[in-house]
Amino acid sequence: MSSNEIADRLNHFGRNIERWRTEAARLTLLAAQAKEQKPDEAQLIDLEETATAVYEDIAEFQRTVEAVAAKSPAAAAELAPVSDAIHLVLLEITELGIRLYSSRTELPQLS
Repeated sequence: MSSNEIADRLNHFGRNIERWRTEAARLTLLAAQAKEQKPDEAQLIDLEETATAVYEDIAEFQRTVEAVAAKSPAAAAELAPVSDAIHLVLLEITELGIRLYSSRTELPQLS
């Protein structure tokens, strides 16, 4: 994998992290409104598709780190904050999904 390909991949992950943070903010608002207006099926499907896309990017990011590590283990180690950011946004989306599903099914929510 060339340096340009690696740079393109890393830019892709950066753009997606920002997009998912924006989506997490939208889901946070949706979860806050869920007591008055239950999330509909389309919103839950969108949530699942977002989580799936994040999982796919985590796998792709790991492959990118492996390619970088083959050239420079030190450079690969510097990518840890990006990995952390992807995992944190997945955790946030997962937690919001739990809140949305519990509000839709009227199960008690954990605080």
